[in-house]
Amino acid sequence: MKKLIITQLLITYIFCLQVLKHQCVHDKMKKIYNYESIPPDKEPLDNRNLQNKKPRNMEISYDMDYFKKLPSNDKNKLLTEACEKTVQLAIEFFSQLIKIVPKSESNMRYKPASQQQCGQVVIPQIDKVQGKISDLHIYVQYKIEPEDEYLAYAGWCQFLDGLGPTHGEITFNLGQLTTSNFNDPIEFKDLMEVVIHEIIHILGFNETDIPKWVDSNKSYYTQPTIKKKIRGKDTILLKTPNVLKFAQAYYSCPTLPGMPLENLGEQGSKGSHWKYTAIENEYMNAFTSTTQAYFSGFTTNLLRDTGFYHQINNSMEENIFYGKGAGCDHIIGKCDLTKREFCDPKKQNGLCDYYNLGPSKCMSNQFNEPGCNTLEIYKNAKCWDVKSNINTKEIQDMQGVKFGVESGCFNSNILKEDPKNKKIQVLGCCYKYECSSNGQQVTIWVGSKKVVCTKNLENMSVKGYTGQIQCPENIALFCGFKKFCPNFCSGNGYCLNGKCQCSKKYFGQDCGKKNPFKF
Repeated sequence: MKKLIITQLLITYIFCLQVLKHQCVHDKMKKIYNYESIPPDKEPLDNRNLQNKKPRNMEISYDMDYFKKLPSNDKNKLLTEACEKTVQLAIEFFSQLIKIVPKSESNMRYKPASQQQCGQVVIPQIDKVQGKISDLHIYVQYKIEPEDEYLAYAGWCQFLDGLGPTHGEITFNLGQLTTSNFNDPIEFKDLMEVVIHEIIHILGFNETDIPKWVDSNKSYYTQPTIKKKIRGKDTILLKTPNVLKFAQAYYSCPTLPGMPLENLGEQGSKGSHWKYTAIENEYMNAFTSTTQAYFSGFTTNLLRDTGFYHQINNSMEENIFYGKGAGCDHIIGKCDLTKREFCDPKKQNGLCDYYNLGPSKCMSNQFNEPGCNTLEIYKNAKCWDVKSNINTKEIQDMQGVKFGVESGCFNSNILKEDPKNKKIQVLGCCYKYECSSNGQQVTIWVGSKKVVCTKNLENMSVKGYTGQIQCPENIALFCGFKKFCPNFCSGNGYCLNGKCQCSKKYFGQDCGKKNPFKF
């Protein structure tokens, strides 16, 4: 019977691979509405302008009126509240991230005579004659397109030359979101990360906007990008100063000509995201992470290079590891299957992914690059998800596994000692773990027993179990990986560097306590 359970576990892994992700389609809006940038008004000598020339934390305002078109019922009320809450938290995120010199009141009016709409929203007359007291105004709206795989898209509707966007839209796809449970903090976290991703497109991360970026002298860059064949495919590389310097240091490649942008996909993926095989699990990959997204120095340095923002808060950069120190070949050479970033489909199916977040499948030819195979976690085997259908008492008893935010993936063939049990193959399994304060050793709990890893790839035996559990390939690297925040911040904050940043209405380690003085 126990052998049957293990066999069923393997089959479950195979048929529950996570292949459907949010696909970014922000260019869809631009193709439909064809917005153009316009010159700013000359700075008037009004009181607001004179008083507000000092940099401040970025202020983003928003308009949810379009959602009033939805039929009034409990389901739509919950959807509206969830969408608005993600926007509010994203606004708090960018307020902490960006300092900006405020634009004048006249420059915050909506002006384009040829476009009276921002997406589907007809621009209110008041927004044309009275500038918003903010640095960016967003019209939040929705579509119902269940056949399309995007969760939301965004873009600007008014862009001032040399100053950046003033008005934009975020469109949620209720056709995809209607089946979501946003009381589940994991699902809420995933949507909030999508919203942050999409607002970054409004702020300037878009292939068609790169020529509009300005340098420290407020002049357009002479050549912000170059085109180069990488692994046989034309690829755009971003070579603006901050991004280039960061990328060269990160990859330990001083001759790197630029940071590659995605060269696959249509409708907003190509040229407007970081290339997935160069830097995986970054907020600005074309496919948003279904595991643990990192807000890295690549994206903060891109925002610096737009020239639209006075200061980007580098304390919000998260330490990312994929490809770090891998050398020039990681970007412009062949993918090396002996390195942890890539995998061999003949040997590594079912083993832990790069970040040790769960057992995974080695996906080959996914990016049309020979040998650039990447590990994708099985949908139902995410070690942090206690709701996994393989988080059962039988498997817990037999293998000592544990799911939750304190767990990670370790390659193992451990089984409880029993004469009836036969040896099983090594697979990625989920166990609770804790790193030492210096990041040099890992304690792993197998059931109530524990083992301590001090050597990379050491195979450890556990009393009361047959088989062995393998220590991480690089303990110091493993201990540097970002950990999930407690209870995913309860849907009331965002996770940054492993700690919850609570919305103004909540507090506590997991943002689970409501502030009685905030309404």
